[in-house]
Amino acid sequence: MMQMRKIGILPNARKDDNFTATKNLVALLKEKGCQPMVSESVAKNAALLECATKEDIIFRDAEFLITLGGDGTMLSAGKRAAKYNTPLLGINLGHLGFLTDCGPEEMKETVEKVLNGKYKLEKRMMLKAEINSKKDGKKILIAINEVSISRGSMVDVGVYVNDEFIDEFFGDGILVATPTGSTAYNLAAGGPILKSDANMVAITPICPHMLHARSIVVGADDVVMLKVNRYTRQRLYAVIDGQSVCNLETGDYIVISRAEHYTNIIKTGDLGFYDVLREKMFTKGGR
Repeated sequence: MMQMRKIGILPNARKDDNFTATKNLVALLKEKGCQPMVSESVAKNAALLECATKEDIIFRDAEFLITLGGDGTMLSAGKRAAKYNTPLLGINLGHLGFLTDCGPEEMKETVEKVLNGKYKLEKRMMLKAEINSKKDGKKILIAINEVSISRGSMVDVGVYVNDEFIDEFFGDGILVATPTGSTAYNLAAGGPILKSDANMVAITPICPHMLHARSIVVGADDVVMLKVNRYTRQRLYAVIDGQSVCNLETGDYIVISRAEHYTNIIKTGDLGFYDVLREKMFTKGGR
């Protein structure tokens, strides 16, 4: 007897009202002879107890994962999925959804394409951030979009690439973005757009108080260090993909390098990178 295909469903409860999209997706997958898996908490809240599965097992055993939400939902899922090399298909329930593949109206058609093997995988590089904080200790975290130092007020950050001093940047902060993250905070800060498969990262100052401050593009295999030289009295944070993860103070530093794993994103459409960029960024005027 052929084993049922296991498909993980990861909804954002704040965007999937009454878990309507989740329930529709579960019904569709069952109709196609698949075994849908949702977390135990989602199963309880959505009355889908027959699909309840421990989260670690979902990420480990699923043939692929379907996120229901926006780019943020994909970012949080992508870091865990990368460990198991499990691909992600994003269904956008939010605003623009630069990483997601389709909206709820196209969900049935898109899922059928993936089940029939009519898709391509995009490997997205991630960053490993080794944060050295006197207050919070050492942390090693993974970013899909960017690693940044962000402030309550002015901060002076020294930037080093492969142990070579580049410059000091004085302003609201600084970020290091992947190609995936280049169309997020990096773009809002005036940084360059990098093609999604580019083998490079961008270092972009945030609201610099310097006339000569510009973004710097370096190779993906270069090692970047951001060191806090001084800052004013308000709190300073290390931020990973928009989430503050620990406090920083003078002398603290972050070492940023290419992560071991990749996030694999499923795409079913024929649009290229620049088509998507034009449609979602330039035409709609935002991310």
